[in-house]
Amino acid sequence: MLLRDLLDDRELGLVPLTGRQYLDRPIHGIYITDLIDPRRYLHGGELVLSGLVWHSEPADSERFAAALADAGVAGLAAGTARLGGAPPDLVQACARHAVPLVEVPLAVSFNTLSEHVLRFLRRDTAPRRDLVDAVAAGAELPRVLALAAEQLDTDCWVLSAAGTVVGTAELTERSRRCLVRGFLGSVEPPGTVTAPVDETGGAFVLWPVGSEAEPRAARWFVALAGDRQEWGPEAEAIAADLGTAVALLRSRLEEGRQAASRSVRAALHRLLDGSASPPEVGARLEAAGLPADEPLRVVAVEAGDHSEAATRLLREITAATGLAAVTAPLEPGALALLAADHGELAGIDERLRRVLDDVEHGGDENLVIGVSDISDTSSLRGAVEEARHARDLAAHRGGRRGMATAAELASHQVLLASLPERLRCSYRDRLLSPLIDYDRGHQSELVRTLRTFLEFSGSWSRCAQTLHVHVNTLRYRIRRIEEITGRDLTDFATRVDFYLALRLLT
Repeated sequence: MLLRDLLDDRELGLVPLTGRQYLDRPIHGIYITDLIDPRRYLHGGELVLSGLVWHSEPADSERFAAALADAGVAGLAAGTARLGGAPPDLVQACARHAVPLVEVPLAVSFNTLSEHVLRFLRRDTAPRRDLVDAVAAGAELPRVLALAAEQLDTDCWVLSAAGTVVGTAELTERSRRCLVRGFLGSVEPPGTVTAPVDETGGAFVLWPVGSEAEPRAARWFVALAGDRQEWGPEAEAIAADLGTAVALLRSRLEEGRQAASRSVRAALHRLLDGSASPPEVGARLEAAGLPADEPLRVVAVEAGDHSEAATRLLREITAATGLAAVTAPLEPGALALLAADHGELAGIDERLRRVLDDVEHGGDENLVIGVSDISDTSSLRGAVEEARHARDLAAHRGGRRGMATAAELASHQVLLASLPERLRCSYRDRLLSPLIDYDRGHQSELVRTLRTFLEFSGSWSRCAQTLHVHVNTLRYRIRRIEEITGRDLTDFATRVDFYLALRLLT
């Protein structure tokens, strides 16, 4: 297939912006990316599709175009949804580096363009490799996996870090978690990982799905029973086709999810700013697929630097529960509303902790979760606030990863988490900086002594025993702390002040 063939297709409506002299370049594949330097994932001859998420200044265009030219791509198709069109600096950079650039109209999705190209590329290949064609004809994921398993003569699965599993055979929970952790951290996919099969270890090839710019914890991946080192070229090609077919299926799924997400986001904004009543919001949520007469629970998530990353991960988490759910971005993260009976909603905590545990052991993703109490539509606003406060508590308590529920909000930690970071630091430093500076200059342990003294509620004997010092030594240290800080530790309010300051000390 040539670039010219795409431009000649009036249904696609692609607009050439530069590189008209290179329109006879052959296209050997499709690659979708939002990385500013995707060279390590390119082999040459690809039509690169990009939504230009990487673009923030003209220098970015130069770096991106140079990377594509170095990889020997066939051309670049730029989406218009984010910037409204290809920026002039990108056009100029592509012209300098001889990278043909075409603009994709807003009405044409990358999914549509990919299917068009891949159908063309597959028309002269062996009939066995028909996985992408099956997706284009309407096949769902189980059917595609069954075709791949037949062609590869092995079992295969599609998994997500959040717990989704679709496969041609049963997969134990132990094996699933091993594969997820391998994908999240220990394997550079595609690669081979060993996971337990019954009582023995078996090899699985892990194949990534979707954009590598997406947080890995939010991605899907294909697991194939076997060792990649034993594969021939045909097996490699089938696995690549399977990865592409699954990516197309997921892209199709995401388009539907995003449409519902926009409606839910608008409804939640109106609920929180008071411009819509709970019944009005409930009607919007019901239209988006959430039953109006069921109890509900709200989950708030922060993952990475953008709400879109949190939304994608939260969609995967809620999909894996099998419960009715709607998800939407809501800065600084995302919210999900799940509806079911009380027993099923109570079980969400355990599932979320498993996801958090997998991320903790298998990767370096940021993931902070807050969960509301079980509620209903009439008190939805309060449930949303509960979930967000619980998320803030988890972030304050656990840093990059953690989880808190509404039941934990009756704690001094909530008060600390609700304060601005600058105010927390100021409070901590005013109380503890003199002691920290003294310890640093004298190699003493006044901060540790103060912490232990307060943890034992001012018990001289227990504190001295824990610190392995004489009680008289402890009394001297406490007097020294009082002299340095000007505070009286026999006063209960002073003890509370120091206790809270120490909770803020990392």
